[in-house]
Amino acid sequence: MKLSSRFLTLSLMLAFLLSLSGLVYVLLYTTRGPGRWESAPGHVESSRILVITPEGHPDHTRWEPYVQYLYTVNGELYHSDRVFAVQSGLPGDHSSAEDITRRFPAGKPIVVFYNPREPAMSVLVRDGDTSIGAGQFILGALSTLFGWALLDRLIRRRHALRQTGRQHA
Repeated sequence: MKLSSRFLTLSLMLAFLLSLSGLVYVLLYTTRGPGRWESAPGHVESSRILVITPEGHPDHTRWEPYVQYLYTVNGELYHSDRVFAVQSGLPGDHSSAEDITRRFPAGKPIVVFYNPREPAMSVLVRDGDTSIGAGQFILGALSTLFGWALLDRLIRRRHALRQTGRQHA
């Protein structure tokens, strides 16, 4: 079954617009994210590694750092355990969890990054999240690919219409 030229062009246009919209959303989301949050002094209350084994699946064991910390904003004390801005960016292996717990041992004075609009929202690590960068790259590449394919399709269509017009003249 051969698809019509118009259907292919509309499909490419829709794919391009969706990927471009996704890219814009990710770019806007990250500019409002922890990269622009303010910093506050704090200290680590406790730091340990959680071993998470799904029931019935011992081969899917994950190790996650669990760091509880306190920090002060405008004289008010806050408590949190969120380490990263994007938790899904954690690999879940033992050495990564150990690295974080060594970096943030109990009793250590730290710098906490908090949302100035909502000081109870905080993270310890705000930069260097590779999952967001990879998402931006993938969406940018898809937008470029769909945009190029759409442009090529429109140029070919225009060229074909010109050829048809010359033949009738």
